[in-house]
Amino acid sequence: MVCFGVMAVHGNKYIRLRLLFDYPPPAAVGCRMCWLLVDLNTCRVVADLESIIREKFEFSRSSILSLFIEECYLPHTESIYVVRDNDNVRNLTFPHRSSKPDMPSSLGVPLRLQRST
Repeated sequence: MVCFGVMAVHGNKYIRLRLLFDYPPPAAVGCRMCWLLVDLNTCRVVADLESIIREKFEFSRSSILSLFIEECYLPHTESIYVVRDNDNVRNLTFPHRSSKPDMPSSLGVPLRLQRST
């Protein structure tokens, strides 16, 4: 799995994320990689980032997005500043809220961002 970096731009008002999807998201059929610029004035907690990803890439509202850094879960209420420049972030997306975390990956839409080492 290829992983990507996160870097700050424009004096910490924005972070630029390079995203890689295992499966193309609904809004970018045929495209597994893209850039996302996140405004830190409107994105204050991890749940805000999940909402931005869900909206921009047209995942259903019932999809579960879970973010991880270095295999550690990022709680929805954690500050967005836990995501730093060049972090390794993994996002597992499951299609329905009733889905269990041990579902086969072919049923989810994993997204990964990674810190450069």
